[in-house]
Amino acid sequence: MIDDPLTRLLMSITGMDTDWQLETRFNIAPTETIPVLLQADDNWALNPMRWWLVPGWAPEPSTKYSMFNARSETLATSRAFREPFSRRRCIIPASGYYEWQKAGNTKVPFYIEPADDPGFAFAGLWDRWQRGDQVIESCTIVTAAAPESLAHIHHRIPVHLTTDEAVTWTSADTTNETATELLVPSIRTRIRVTPVSTVVNNARNKDERCIEPLGDSQLIETDRH
Repeated sequence: MIDDPLTRLLMSITGMDTDWQLETRFNIAPTETIPVLLQADDNWALNPMRWWLVPGWAPEPSTKYSMFNARSETLATSRAFREPFSRRRCIIPASGYYEWQKAGNTKVPFYIEPADDPGFAFAGLWDRWQRGDQVIESCTIVTAAAPESLAHIHHRIPVHLTTDEAVTWTSADTTNETATELLVPSIRTRIRVTPVSTVVNNARNKDERCIEPLGDSQLIETDRH
């Protein structure tokens, strides 16, 4: 993630001048710690959390099940996600994300970023797990079916929200019905899609080589009018 633009994104969501410092990171993998934006009683906080949800009721932390993403279609019914969906919605800020397109027996990585905005405000959920002195706060990114304009890259996309939608999503006053309406698959801002180096395929690689372009970018226009 690239720090200065994301700081501007957070300021636009919260309406606050903040001194939050966001580290520049080019390749974040599930189970790593990421910044998560929370709203409570008109106050905002940016908390570090593990990117792989650990439900509060789980007997122990585990990566047996893929909990770093949550399908928007089943949030209200999933045992793992239904309570966070009702009570612990959050925003996960990101400068962009990677997706892999199948090409024969290989997967080609693409870097997907906003063309005009300072970053994405991903819809997320979080939970708190505690056993004795061990406490884990963790999160997951909500995904939806990809709109036709991005489906050629991958069939799912993380749900990115506008500034106003991010405020509504995180508000304790927002009902499940209203929150669900925000998850309609949509391209809310112009997106730039760029093929990048396979260096990113190894999560140990964290430098700028991960976003090195290997071809021309494609612009995906917003589907909102």
